[in-house]
Amino acid sequence: MDWKYRIRKPELGTPLNWEIYFPPGLATWTTENVKLLLDEIKLPNQPLVKLRTFTEKLKLENANAHQIAYLYEYAHFLRDIRLVIAKSEDWRSAGGDTQIEMQRVVESALPMAKKLLREEGAIRDGKLKEALHGSYFETEITVTLSLFGESAYLRGVKAVLPTSAPVPEDLAHALTLQTKQLFEWDAALPTFYYLPFAGTGTFGTEWEMIENRTATHSLPKKTIFQDLSLYPEKTIQHYQKLKTRSEEKPHTKQLWIDTDPALLNYHKKEKKNWEPIFQNDCDWQIATGDFFKIKDPIDFAELDLDEIESYGVFLPINPPYGFRKNERPTSSDTIYSDIGPVLGELVQSFRNKKKNALKQFVGFILCPTEEKWLLVRNQLKGFSQKTIHVTHGGIDLRVLFFQAKLSF
Repeated sequence: MDWKYRIRKPELGTPLNWEIYFPPGLATWTTENVKLLLDEIKLPNQPLVKLRTFTEKLKLENANAHQIAYLYEYAHFLRDIRLVIAKSEDWRSAGGDTQIEMQRVVESALPMAKKLLREEGAIRDGKLKEALHGSYFETEITVTLSLFGESAYLRGVKAVLPTSAPVPEDLAHALTLQTKQLFEWDAALPTFYYLPFAGTGTFGTEWEMIENRTATHSLPKKTIFQDLSLYPEKTIQHYQKLKTRSEEKPHTKQLWIDTDPALLNYHKKEKKNWEPIFQNDCDWQIATGDFFKIKDPIDFAELDLDEIESYGVFLPINPPYGFRKNERPTSSDTIYSDIGPVLGELVQSFRNKKKNALKQFVGFILCPTEEKWLLVRNQLKGFSQKTIHVTHGGIDLRVLFFQAKLSF
């Protein structure tokens, strides 16, 4: 190949070019949060990076492995981080099939990828080849190496549930962070995290990852980055020490409910699998229940407010996949119009439990169509609202963020 650019065997501090991938629809938000994380890095003499935003990815130029390691460890809203290892204009010379030609170029970059390994043969060729990706613009083709080897949202913890189509962990993470930022969530507040339509519990586990400042290296998955000569192990240990010195996190009580009793065992296994990673006993109440019939979730969750001066409620609402894909009987369509009144009743119920204790009541609702989105927002009285569009499973979802207007 006639490489216009090819990576050598760079040192840890060498400025390099990278591509960052994220859940569809979150380009602007991702750009802002990547910048925030990069600004948190307190290492001396770091290069000034250049970040450019595209519809499906960010291009991060002039960043070294120390900077990338921080995103790798804590930017759990990202789908992948890829190192640019080669560029060429020497392709499609015969005017053949684009995908076949691109695959040929990608595979020809394998020797370069192998030279980046700390130890020869640390990763088998087949797995390394799967981590190589190609993209092209006009006459130029770019070959990148995924640091994760597979989508970063696969945490390596969640068990497969054949009857479910969970929201990807990176999207769940992003929506949780966006809600907290949008409504200026008070991080010092004890939290009642109420998860109806719990499904596989993805939103609950991602909340806990945020609260515990869980790092990628703490997860039971092995990534490509760990076998690269660029992997800055001492820097990652330094980051971890900084995180553990941070202020103590407030208590969170989680309530997971779902109408399907078959999920109870799955939820209990999830709790058991995650507790060693979080290094504590998770205060998660897991039960079978109906969001529309539980009038007092605090009592249902056995949460004692006597010793809590103030608290906030965080409520992600993701109606079952069958509803999102319109696979359920039309009589169940009223689920979306019923959500607004139930939320209003919940606010009153929480406020009546203890005077002036409820300080924040926020959350979001995933709506699969404009019609269902309108059904929710038109019935959501007494709440501030904002809507964004994201894509999940080929469906254009409207995410309706909400915050109760509390007055004291």
